[in-house]
Amino acid sequence: DAVGGTSLVEVAADRGVALLRSNDGDQPRAVLHQRPPDTAPLLDQADRLLWLAGRRPAPEVVAAGRADEGDEAVVIRLGPHAASAEYGHPMGPEALLNSLAEALSELHEQPIEQCPFVADPASLRPVAAARIECGAVSVADDGPYIGREPSELASIFDGLIAGLPDDDAPVFVHGALAPQRIWLDPSGEVTLLGWQWSGVGDRHLDLAAGAALLSQLHG
Repeated sequence: DAVGGTSLVEVAADRGVALLRSNDGDQPRAVLHQRPPDTAPLLDQADRLLWLAGRRPAPEVVAAGRADEGDEAVVIRLGPHAASAEYGHPMGPEALLNSLAEALSELHEQPIEQCPFVADPASLRPVAAARIECGAVSVADDGPYIGREPSELASIFDGLIAGLPDDDAPVFVHGALAPQRIWLDPSGEVTLLGWQWSGVGDRHLDLAAGAALLSQLHG
């Protein structure tokens, strides 16, 4: 009902969460879907989207439901002609930079009082350590970290964090920016997906990820 009864096709997948869109090219809604047994990533994302309540650059949640088989689904508003930034911005790198900067500025200005979600280095570092330990982080074959072991990069990160002054006010951060999680609409609106790691943390987490993805896409 929430998507108007149209048939849906999978157009993207992100760590087990599928993005389904309608065959109807004018349908401004999409579905985030995940199959059991592990539906925690989608549930975590849904919790944060509900807290954000559609404030940009997060999509508005229209409906949510669980199938008898345990599938989880969240219906969101997404421009019918929006496309991911995996191939950059159709207007070029400067347009992508400006759009992303504006979206992050809006996000980082959101009020964080009584926000229950935390995404500071102290909470995210153990997640990174667990992923490195189980081999989920591979050695980069291109870019500035080519050939560097993930454990070595983690140690460098620890040293850098230890040397930073603790005087920057925390903000609400996305926490996991990547080209496939940035959706660009011809109207100019930017919608971010992949919110399961978001919360109150250091704005430089998003800024560093933004710089990395711009380098990845445009050199």
